Amino acid sequence: MIHRTGPSHAPRAFSCPMGPSLSITERTVFGTLGCTVYGYPSTGGILIKEADLLDMLFLSLPRSHTSQRSPNTDEEDRFCNHLRRTGATFWPSKQDWLDVQMGLREITEEEEKVMVYGWPTDRVGVWVLRFRSTRQLPSDFGRISLAKNMEEKIQIIKEYGATFVEDIKQVEELNTI
Repeated sequence: MIHRTGPSHAPRAFSCPMGPSLSITERTVFGTLGCTVYGYPSTGGILIKEADLLDMLFLSLPRSHTSQRSPNTDEEDRFCNHLRRTGATFWPSKQDWLDVQMGLREITEEEEKVMVYGWPTDRVGVWVLRFRSTRQLPSDFGRISLAKNMEEKIQIIKEYGATFVEDIKQVEELNTI
């Protein structure tokens, strides 16, 4: 808290907001509305995902306590490949992500894109749903976060026009790490 005296010489208090940590060891950070998951590819940058229950299960992450990144580069890259499959967004750095959140810089088209994937239990192919930005999301899109399993999620994204891709190597967004 910073105290200043104004023209009336009465102290005024200004609060300096504390931003999210710039740590590069955090895997998960819980907030009031859920959990943010971070991945740190060896090629640089950071993957960030506001995770729902299915994401946490898909990534085999604990849902009741925080976790840290792997110190092993190969393990971290494997995790990042899985995290990308949840629709995580790649950012040049955590600071870039924070700058966009705070309105200090414009978001790029790639950062603004919303990717939603549904992974069939038979492990063949993937259902893909793309939006250019969150502004394109249907008004009832939040129901996806209430899916209790991947089959339900796939059914919902199909209702929004998801397309099935048998060879996941054909999904450009999954081949960027």
